[in-house]
Amino acid sequence: MKAKAKVPLNPKPRTASASRMDAGSDVSRHQGKLGQAFSSLNAVLKSHLRRSADGRKVISHATIADRSEFYSRMVRELHAMGYRMLDIRQLKPKHVEALMKRWEAAGLSASTLQKRFSHLKVLCGWLGKASMLRAGASYLDDPERFQRRYEAGYDHSWTAQGVDPLDKIAEIAEDDPDVARVLRLQHAFGLRVQEASLLNPARDLLEPDGLRVVAGTKGGRPRAVPIETEAQRALLREAEEQVRRTGHSMIPPQYDLKQWLTRCYTVLARHGVTRKNGLVTHGLRHQYANDRYEELTGEPSPVRGGAPVNTRDDQVARQELTARLGHARPSITRAYYGRESVVGAAPPRSADEVKQQARELSVQKRLLAARLKDRIGATTRRGLDTVSASTQALRARLLNRMLADLLRLGVPLNTPDALSASHVDALLRYWRQAALTADSQRQRVQLLAQLCEWLDRPELAVQVRNAWKAEAEAEAPPCPWSEARIQERLQAIRAIDARAALHLELIRAFGLTHRQAGALQPGTAGRDGVLDVLWEVPKDQVLRFSVAGERQQAVLEEARRLLSDPDETVCPPELALDAWLRRVYDLMRTVGGIGVPGEPTLRALQDRDAPVPHILSRDAWLLARAGLKRPRSARQARSGDGKPPYPPSRRWVSSVSCS
Repeated sequence: MKAKAKVPLNPKPRTASASRMDAGSDVSRHQGKLGQAFSSLNAVLKSHLRRSADGRKVISHATIADRSEFYSRMVRELHAMGYRMLDIRQLKPKHVEALMKRWEAAGLSASTLQKRFSHLKVLCGWLGKASMLRAGASYLDDPERFQRRYEAGYDHSWTAQGVDPLDKIAEIAEDDPDVARVLRLQHAFGLRVQEASLLNPARDLLEPDGLRVVAGTKGGRPRAVPIETEAQRALLREAEEQVRRTGHSMIPPQYDLKQWLTRCYTVLARHGVTRKNGLVTHGLRHQYANDRYEELTGEPSPVRGGAPVNTRDDQVARQELTARLGHARPSITRAYYGRESVVGAAPPRSADEVKQQARELSVQKRLLAARLKDRIGATTRRGLDTVSASTQALRARLLNRMLADLLRLGVPLNTPDALSASHVDALLRYWRQAALTADSQRQRVQLLAQLCEWLDRPELAVQVRNAWKAEAEAEAPPCPWSEARIQERLQAIRAIDARAALHLELIRAFGLTHRQAGALQPGTAGRDGVLDVLWEVPKDQVLRFSVAGERQQAVLEEARRLLSDPDETVCPPELALDAWLRRVYDLMRTVGGIGVPGEPTLRALQDRDAPVPHILSRDAWLLARAGLKRPRSARQARSGDGKPPYPPSRRWVSSVSCS
């Protein structure tokens, strides 16, 4: 008979921190399968717990304790649900799904769900099972529960609580001047309490007008905060005197960081700066964000009831404050000064209306997924190549977001074929007012145009692209050179090499790349009022530019006059393309003065009315040139739609219906 393991009756007492650090301590209290699971967990944590997920750096004690506590709780929850796992290395997708469902049913917040799922990702990485996880939202019945809302519901600054920050800090200075100095730094530069405590002006001061925040930042992300007032400079001089006494930071030499933070919170509590009273040190960071927003835009922040400001001004202010506060994304900054008001947004809904809206959105997602299951993986509307799985997943997320935005704006897309100009206008207007980055806007606009083509609405796709182009032109800075000056520079290049001048004119008139302009055959490409670019483009694609403007027509006429052979390229036959481009670059800079330091680039000199290309399949283009039609496949004959087959993307279908 196998002897039972002996458990000491009076185990040696351990400190609270040691108990949190060692999840395997639960082995002495749990027998059987649960004890074995904790034993295996302890072995994994012993090897990986003290380092980051990628193993490159040591993590903080708080993160160590948090992860250890979570993994211990996770094992208990799995066993409570009936999963008798003997070894943590046996973790499977069913365990992850069961945990996420359990946490969703418990009503945990989005931030808690994201944090726990992040711990799961780290554990799977340690176990070599990172690939078995899906997107966190896909495990939930309501994927919206996984999305955090970075929007301040009210002003968290001290002034909003009826407290003058400078008066309160002066009161605290009489009690503890060292704590008061840290608070003044928070108020003047928008620092976190740990960042202000670890500040060293002798090390972190940037010349001439910046403060580099390095130590104590979230995520290890350094940032620079502008120094704009004499009061800030005087405060930094005072901080520098403090560092000379301490030798390293704003923390007095008798304290380490943990002891110092405890000291700070103790002093603050004596003066009523507690969460119970609605005052926290982080409120000074909110104070800085809201005050700077008003300085940058001229209006109080949205959370302070300010009037709507110009979208561009709001976007500039958001990006500036994101950099100053050290946030990873501009959307996080909304947690400080709120979300801008959006014209056309639907009023708040009741709980029943929210549930009905969620059901409607789910139906719309399934209908769109079914409608586009053969199109989403293609590079273009008529392309046969497939894009990567990550691109498909990105398209799915953005399309789902479009459906949710339309439903929120009161113009739902009940069926895919019901897409109309009103939906397009609502989305474009909403994106303009949402203060998105330029890349985010361009990404959404391009996908919306593709969606219109996928749904056989090419006229809407043209409307989307024209609207985007018009807005980009309206916001684009004026050309730094006059047209007369540009022609003067091009004429100087033309006197040396007429082909090089033609090369640059093609780029200006059509927006081509240098390699596309060099490989172009103007005699064969420019026909029937269009310019088809075949070479130096993505695989199996043709870029078709309309030749509608006078400048475009004049450039093509010059090209046909200069290149007598229709098959001749802009690049001379005696030179390789790379050698030709080096010659063009040299003439452009030395003779034309374009692109040299202090002068505009060739892209800045591009015509504002340069056409936007349409993307065609090369096979279809070649057959059309020959006067032939693409043969119908067996699948097309069965369906009768006359469209080329597209590789299916089951991954996208599932992601649309679940995320």
